[in-house]
Amino acid sequence: MSLIKGVVEVLDPIGLHARPASQIVKLVKESGLEIEIGREGEEFAKANSALRLMSLQIKPNEKLTVTVATDDSTLGQSLIAQIQEFLKG
Repeated sequence: MSLIKGVVEVLDPIGLHARPASQIVKLVKESGLEIEIGREGEEFAKANSALRLMSLQIKPNEKLTVTVATDDSTLGQSLIAQIQEFLKG
């Protein structure tokens, strides 16, 4: 299994809060894949828990790295794009 990586930006003026976190968790659970989110150079969090995501204390305009464990690069990029949509606010 390979890792598909992408960078997303938190455009929501509140940062990463409960609504986008729960949307991301739902997407992860529906995909059945392991997806992690975090700041480059820091520890990443598995995106299957809204509390875990919110504990990262992501602020507006931060750039995050998303990794998707899949051999299907099209699916991985699609999931990253959906996560970016959730972070637009």
